[in-house]
Amino acid sequence: MDKSHFIPEHQQYAQRLTAIEERRAQADHPHKGGKKIGHKVHKIKWYRYFTNGERVAKLACLFGGVLLLALYVLSPLSKIKQVQVTGNSELGIRQIEEATQIHPGRYIWGVYANRNALSQSAHNKNPQVKSIRVRVTGPQAVKITVQENPVVGIVEIKQRDYDVLANGQLQAAKSDKSKITYQGFYKDRTALRKTAVQIGKVKPVIRNGISAIAYRPNKVSPRRLVIYMRDGNTVYADYKTVGKKLAYYPGIAATMKDPGIIDLQVGAYSYSYGSHDK
Repeated sequence: MDKSHFIPEHQQYAQRLTAIEERRAQADHPHKGGKKIGHKVHKIKWYRYFTNGERVAKLACLFGGVLLLALYVLSPLSKIKQVQVTGNSELGIRQIEEATQIHPGRYIWGVYANRNALSQSAHNKNPQVKSIRVRVTGPQAVKITVQENPVVGIVEIKQRDYDVLANGQLQAAKSDKSKITYQGFYKDRTALRKTAVQIGKVKPVIRNGISAIAYRPNKVSPRRLVIYMRDGNTVYADYKTVGKKLAYYPGIAATMKDPGIIDLQVGAYSYSYGSHDK
């Protein structure tokens, strides 16, 4: 028979009570394995708390940045105070501001966002503005770099004077007697445009020495130009190549003892007035 059958009943009850208390004590104070599990649970809770806080912080920074940007865009702090203009030689700052509509008081973000359209608009308003490049140099400062279509002379068409630009366009002439006078082009605007583009390629120091350019085609030279220089020389040239050929003019003129003809149509040579019958 089982020995437990001979244990008195009160001793069995005491053993059961002791076992219950031990299980209760283990529940209140977990054993070693239980501590590890609890520690892991604690780490998971802490990680979740940290990642949630990091996410909230990122969102707060994002919305805060957007709010600050919106406040800057709508505030007077985003209005232009300083406009720097570079690259211009014939155009004044006021003319460039009028053509580009970039001036103090305008919102800087609007200027920068529409910078490409402003370049085309400036050219349409003033053909002397070939292109512009806009760069933001500070919270309230912009820099405009201008590329010009210089005036390369003046031409009379239907009894009206027009400035001839380096891209071949015409605009109402301004009073300036030092400009190159274009003659004989009233019937051939294509020849005028091509000549102007070529003269626009000539260095200013040479271009400023030209008094007048006459279109004088003949059977032998249908694109012939006769160029009258301020130093008394006369140049024959082709309107398709005159921009390149005039680069040789200073060197040739320096070798001439007396004023005369410099022929740049085919090759380059010179002779004094009266020495050739032309």
